[in-house]
Amino acid sequence: MVQTTEKDVKDIVDQLNKLQDALEISNENGLFNNNFDIYEKILNYIIEAHKEIYNEQSNIIEANRKFSLAFFEFNKVINSTDFWWRFKYSFGGPIIIYFILILILISLTWINISSHFLEVRIFGVHCWAFIWGTIGSILQGFWWLWQHVSDRSLRKYWFVWFLLLPIIGAILGALMYFIFNAGFIAATGEVQLKSEIFPMLLSALAGFSCRWAIKSLNELTTLIQIRTRNET
Repeated sequence: MVQTTEKDVKDIVDQLNKLQDALEISNENGLFNNNFDIYEKILNYIIEAHKEIYNEQSNIIEANRKFSLAFFEFNKVINSTDFWWRFKYSFGGPIIIYFILILILISLTWINISSHFLEVRIFGVHCWAFIWGTIGSILQGFWWLWQHVSDRSLRKYWFVWFLLLPIIGAILGALMYFIFNAGFIAATGEVQLKSEIFPMLLSALAGFSCRWAIKSLNELTTLIQIRTRNET
C-alpha cells in the first residue's frame, strides 16, 4: 500500500487545476469548436481524478493515471489543430513579431537620428524617456507572454492589452521622468541633470512594472493632497 502525503495530494490537485484552467482557456480560444466531445472527455478525466483524491480511501495512483490520460488527450488535440491556432495561442507568435518590430523601429531611430531626435522634448519630457518606457514595457510583455504560454493560459482577449502595452509604457516612462525631474529641481535648485542614467532607469522600470509606476503615482497624489490640506 502506497502511503499518501499531504504534499502528494497538493501536487496532483495543483496539476489538475492548472490543466483545467488551460482546458477552459483553450475552449475560450476556439480550440474545441468542432471537437466538443473531446473537451467533455478531457473534463471527465479531470473530474474522475478529483473524485479519486477526495474519496474516503484516497487513490493518488489512480488520480495520477486519470490526469495523465487527460493531459495526453489535451496535447493530442493541440498538436493536431491548425498551425495558425498554435502559432497564435500556443506560442504567442503575433505578439512576438509585434514586439520585435517595435524594437527594430526604436533601434533604427536611435542609431540614425539619435543626436537630434533624442534631445527633443515633448511636453517638457525628453524623447528618450518615452523610448525607455517603451523598451521596459516590451520586456514586461515578453516576460508575461512567456509565463502564460508556458502555462497555456494565453487568452485571446489579452491581445488588446499587448497591443497597448508599448503605448502605456511610453506614457508611464515619461511621467516618471517628469516626476523625477520636478523632484530633482525642487530638492537641488538645479535645472540641468549631470547624468541621465538614473532617470533613464526609472523610465525603463516604469514601463517594465506598470503596477509599481501606478503605485508610485498614487502615493505622490496622496502626498500632494495631504500637503494641500495642511497648507489650507
